[in-house]
Amino acid sequence: MIHRQPLHVGWARYYRLWVDHQLGRIREGTRPGWNAVAAAASEVDWAVRLTAGAAALRALRARPGPWTDGKLLALLCVIAFGSLVVAGLLGFALSRWFAGGSGDVLPAAGGAVAVGGALIALVFLVFASVDGDRAGADRIRGRR
Repeated sequence: MIHRQPLHVGWARYYRLWVDHQLGRIREGTRPGWNAVAAAASEVDWAVRLTAGAAALRALRARPGPWTDGKLLALLCVIAFGSLVVAGLLGFALSRWFAGGSGDVLPAAGGAVAVGGALIALVFLVFASVDGDRAGADRIRGRR
């Protein structure tokens, strides 16, 4: 019979194995509780996916009609007034920022975002006012 020497295990490896053994015991003890939590999370995930799918389907089926001239004018006035307010606040913030000489670029970045938002709203307003059926009918009749 051959006598084998046991493997030499360093302290770091021994403590890592001991911690892994203890965590395994804890994991086995808490597994039933985690199964219930996982089942509840899967039900919530299913409900969220179902609701999101239904909302997306409703959004795709929605067909808003073209706005009247009064509604478009009111929206244009609101956007213009909001843009003036933002421009005034932005001008004040940038003047204080420039006079202070700080290296912070937050006011300039905020101004770029505000100007971009106003431009996006105006572009939407311009393209939302075009009636899709009328544009197609003009092309069919030969008008451009």
